[in-house]
Amino acid sequence: MDLAKLAALALAFPILAAAAAPGVAQACPGYYGPCDGYEFWQDLAAVNATKIPSDGVLVLQGTHQGDDAASLPTIELTVTKDGQPLAGALEVTSIHGVLVWRPTEAWEAGATYALAGAVNNPPSGDTCAPLMVVIEDTVNIDVAPGAAIGPVDFVGEGMLQTDPKVSLSTLACCEGATPSMGYAGCGGEQVYWDPAQCAPTQGHGYLTVQITGEPAAPGPVAAQIEYTLMVNGNEYRTSQAPQFSFTADVPFCAVMEAKDLGSGAVTMGQKQCFGDAIADQLGPQVLDPSKTLKCALEQCSTGIVQWDPMMCVPYEPDTPPTTSDSDDGSGSSGADTAGGDEGDKGCGCDTGPGGDAGLLALIGVVGLTRRRRRRRR
Repeated sequence: MDLAKLAALALAFPILAAAAAPGVAQACPGYYGPCDGYEFWQDLAAVNATKIPSDGVLVLQGTHQGDDAASLPTIELTVTKDGQPLAGALEVTSIHGVLVWRPTEAWEAGATYALAGAVNNPPSGDTCAPLMVVIEDTVNIDVAPGAAIGPVDFVGEGMLQTDPKVSLSTLACCEGATPSMGYAGCGGEQVYWDPAQCAPTQGHGYLTVQITGEPAAPGPVAAQIEYTLMVNGNEYRTSQAPQFSFTADVPFCAVMEAKDLGSGAVTMGQKQCFGDAIADQLGPQVLDPSKTLKCALEQCSTGIVQWDPMMCVPYEPDTPPTTSDSDDGSGSSGADTAGGDEGDKGCGCDTGPGGDAGLLALIGVVGLTRRRRRRRR
């Protein structure tokens, strides 16, 4: 993305610095639903039975809670042609809930097979899933083997989001405002403050890139390809479609890998880098509360639950933070850039986050080191 487009995006999507609204219901960490702790397949069905390459595999997908490999003994499948069973076995893939059935001998090109079977879920004592999930389908084999897979070309659309960091020590307020700590549900606390009277002075910038790739091959083989996004050399996520979302607070480089579940062939696309043009907007940021508040701003000494209104000083902007951290979350608002495809040029892709580490969510709080005065009454 060139600088002109980047500037246009920056104008179209201004940085957000919203107040934390009290009373918003959120799921509590550690909450267990009525089906947690049980293992079951809610459903399981063939996804490519309409046409399978003559050298391919049958792909099945379902909603599964539990370990795929451990559940294989509970699944019974029979593939027959003219009443005669075809030998084969179920295998797990890198995608949870996706299995393949691989014939011991090659399919008969152009033939039609009958698929029958069931998942025998263990009794759950609940209504989470049926005790038996029936599997039935007609499997059609193509007259030709699957096309060879190629490297995956992809594009990335990026957006910048600056999240305000809210604490008693990172707010600047109009005189007389008294932000305080309060109960936030789930046994936690949050800062309660009036956005008409207070604003955050610190934030953290994150770049979210929506990555969309082209299929690695056309025809029936396309349904038996899995895609893996590699970020800075580390595996991030695997999917049946070449579509991913990745979030970081430093520039990063990505490449997409494709694997044919039938042949085992693997291809690697070209590396692309993102975020270098807005590197200074990523990580810890200094926010300007005077952009939203027109009053004289002050900061007060923080007690355990609220400001001490007798220990206040005029607000003075801090120096920009110099450290950053990274993330793989989601969400977007703002502007960004999609980098070039010439290796790791200018993206610093040999450092920073990637893969399973995801978003570290480190919040750097810049200390206030100015003389305090007693407010005059």
